[in-house]
Order: sequence, then C-alpha cells, then structure tokens
Amino acid sequence: MRRFFNPLVRFYTPLFYLLLHSSCSRVDHKQSALDPKGLVSQNQYDIFMLSVWITIFLFCAVGGCLLYVLWRYRAKTKEEAMEIPPQSHGNSKTEVSLILASAVILVILAIPTLQGVVLMNRVPDANDEATLKKLNLDRSQIEGAVTVNVTGKRFFWIFEYPQYGIVTANELVFPASKAIRINLRTEDVIHSFWLPKLAGKMDLMPGQENFLWFIADQEKIRSGKSSEEAMPSVFDGKMRQVVFAKQKFTDEFEPVGGLFYGQCAEYCGNSHAYMSFRALAQTDADFDAWVKRFQNSQNPNMQPTTYNPEMEYEKDTIITFADDSLGENSVREYRSTKKIAKGEAPNLSAKSWEKAHSDNYEIGKQLFSSLQCVQCHAVNRTGIGAKGPNLTLFGLRTSLAAGWMRNDEESLADWLKNSNEVKFGNLMWNGEGVDDNHPLRQLEDDDVKVNQLVEYLLEQI
Repeated sequence: MRRFFNPLVRFYTPLFYLLLHSSCSRVDHKQSALDPKGLVSQNQYDIFMLSVWITIFLFCAVGGCLLYVLWRYRAKTKEEAMEIPPQSHGNSKTEVSLILASAVILVILAIPTLQGVVLMNRVPDANDEATLKKLNLDRSQIEGAVTVNVTGKRFFWIFEYPQYGIVTANELVFPASKAIRINLRTEDVIHSFWLPKLAGKMDLMPGQENFLWFIADQEKIRSGKSSEEAMPSVFDGKMRQVVFAKQKFTDEFEPVGGLFYGQCAEYCGNSHAYMSFRALAQTDADFDAWVKRFQNSQNPNMQPTTYNPEMEYEKDTIITFADDSLGENSVREYRSTKKIAKGEAPNLSAKSWEKAHSDNYEIGKQLFSSLQCVQCHAVNRTGIGAKGPNLTLFGLRTSLAAGWMRNDEESLADWLKNSNEVKFGNLMWNGEGVDDNHPLRQLEDDDVKVNQLVEYLLEQI
C-alpha cells in the first residue's frame, strides 16, 4: 500500500498547493475571463463555473469510489494476494444508473450553454419585455444600441461606427449604458476578437461576417467610484492622462474600471501576439462628445481651407496660407485672433492672426506626406480602406502599435525609428514595397525628423 500511495502523495501535494495558491490570488487581471464586467461575459462565467463545480463533483465521486475500492478490497495477506477473485461481466443496474446520471449531468450543463449561445448571438428585442426583465435591462439600453463594424487586419483593428460615419483604430470607445453590436470581418487571414471581460470570443473568417454583442455592467465598472473616476473622458484626453498617471504600461491590472483589454486569439502571423486592442467605457455625454470630435475631424467640409481675400473670417477660424520659412511652396495653418475683414491676409506683426501650430508640427505634417505615410494611414478622414490604422485624433489614444505600447513621445519615437524591433513582422516595416531604400527606414538615425513626426502625430487632438 505504501508503494501505491506514496507516489500519489508526491504527485498531488504540489498540485493541491498550486490550486490553493491560485485560489487565493487575484483574478481581475487585464484579460481575465474570471472577472466579468458585462451581461454576456457574466453569463459565460456562470456557465464556466457550473462546469467547474460539476467537474469537481465528478472528480470527487469517482476518486472517492476508487479510493474506497482500493482500501476495501486490498489484499491483507500473501494468501489473499494469490487468490483469483470471482469473475463477472458487470452489473446492469449500476451501468444503467451511471448512464442515466451522465445524461442528467449533460442536460444540466447543456441547457444554460445553449441559452448562452443564443444570448451571445442575438441582441434582445426591445419589445420583448419579458426577456428584458429577465436580463435586468431597460428598453432604452437596446433601442440606443451602438453598431461597430470591426475589421481585422495584420496586425491591427479597424473600428467603424456606421451610425455616426466615423472610423478609428485599435481603441473601441463605447457608452457604458448601451448595448454594443459588433459585426466582425477580416480582410486577410483568420483572426479572433477576444474581449474577455465584456464579450467573450468570436472568430473573424474571410468571406464571412460574424457577430457578437455586449453591454457593460456600470455598477461593476464604477466599484463605488464616481463615473468621472471610473470612466475618465476620452474626447479631451483625461482617460489618457489618468491611465498614464496611475500605472506602468506593463502592470497586470487595470488602472480604471472603464478600461478593458482585448486580443487577437487566433494565430495570424509573426505579430499575432502583439495584435491587441482596448475598449474604453464612457458616460453617454462623454461618448457623444467623443463622436462629435471625430465627426468634426473627419468631415472634409470642416477642414482648414486656403485663405480667400474676398472672405471675412470669424474669431478662431483656422485657414492655410503660404509660409516660405518652412520651405519653398510650403503652407501652414493660421488661427484668427479676432474677426477678420476682407483682404486682411495672415500677418503676425498685425496680431490679427497667430500660428495654429509650432514649426515642428508643420514640418512633421509635411514629412508625413513626403515619407509616404499617407499611402497607408488616414488622418482627419474616414480611411476605411487604408492599409494602416486610421490616425485621426491619434493624440487622444492611450496606446500605439495595436495596443502594444504606451502612446507617449518615447514609445512613438522608438516605433518610428524601427518598428520591426518593437513588433517583429509588422507590415509597416515589412509590407509590400518597403525595403531598405524606403524613406521610412531612413528614420532610424534621424532624430530631428522623428521628433517632428512625433510632435505632429501627438498633437492630433
């Protein structure tokens, strides 16, 4: 018996210690499915825990029976060990009972699982009061649902809001009080959209559109804090400031309740592990303000126009006008400091106009075009079909490189100098037509140009 039990003790003791230690540690990591903060993710967590308890019960029952049999029918003497026990072919009642018990357990697990599958794949009907009551939802949460078309590319995410006519990338901003419909598609290989604390996981298949939805639990997001503390506003940069102030980029836990981490969960190439994204919860007012900022920034009719001497301009109007100090045939943006009469061209000495941006910003803007960045990235336009992420209001984002780095001056400079060292295999460095002679690869030893680009990009706010 010692020869039998000693190996078991040596094997299970460290396993038991590991389980005990794990049960006492925190589960609210950045991408933990064991810390649900939404209706759909809570349902998935409940089903998972049901299966865990069923598994524990079966383990204890089968293991207990095994230990009982080993102890009850052990050979007590050498003579008993030599005896051949009576041979039989099983007990029909026992076998039938076990089959029925297994069927009952499967039914117990199957019913909530099927209900969860239905819940995940269909937003409740706003007119179905019984379902809304069961899910503890208000009609307004469904009627005001926001649709987001998510497109996976190697190796970043596009988020299009068709209701509002805006496009962004890698950071999904959403109102915490509304249901969010996610239409999933891919333009290259198979990806998988995984937002564990809110929505679970769903694959993006070439030639096929998949779907999931989620709605956040505002009480869990707040955790006793005010909305301003738990969900800092994105449109004015407060979210970025709070996230940067409260944690290091590599910390394991979220600095604020309204920040959620997502990931591509299907191998899609060299930089698959670096294909992350963030979801940022907002109050209704802050989300509306963010949408308005994007609509204004991506509206071609609201972009600065060339100065027209036949027009009058109101205070704080921004126009473009020639500035040879930036280079031959260069233009820059000017802001009016008062109401401008006809023919009153930008003249800094008259103090009617002022520079809207620094010289480095304006030079960085020129470099963004001359270095062929505009061939892949869209700024202040929708750019749905662009090869690279849309960079409109890029300076408001908390992360860059598809959620892999903190979006600050140092990280952005490292990314521009040699993105391949940061995120191996990314198509900005390894894409079609990008070789050692490409202007982008010449930035590695040019700190001046890099700093000018950094200033231009981070001032997109």
